[in-house]
Amino acid sequence: MIDKFRKDDYLFGALIGIVSTLITAGILLLGLAMFSKGFNDDPKIFMFSFIPAILLMRWYFKTKNIKTAKSIVLVIFIGFIFLAFLLFRIGIFSNTHI
Repeated sequence: MIDKFRKDDYLFGALIGIVSTLITAGILLLGLAMFSKGFNDDPKIFMFSFIPAILLMRWYFKTKNIKTAKSIVLVIFIGFIFLAFLLFRIGIFSNTHI
């Protein structure tokens, strides 16, 4: 089973990075929904959705699957830029946000 995840491919790494981030973001969104909150109530918590991708990236670098790890780094970078832009757009970084 674990041998299926030992591929050294750019597309596979991007897919793993996107899927792990989206699954974690979904779990966080469900957690917010359990407390009757939405995305706009606590959007910074979604920064934690990148933790599984970061751990996967570290594992792929340790197992010398460099292509897979590089594509996970790219997914993490693009995801952070997108989330920072979204947080900036809704006013989290400004002093006017309550």
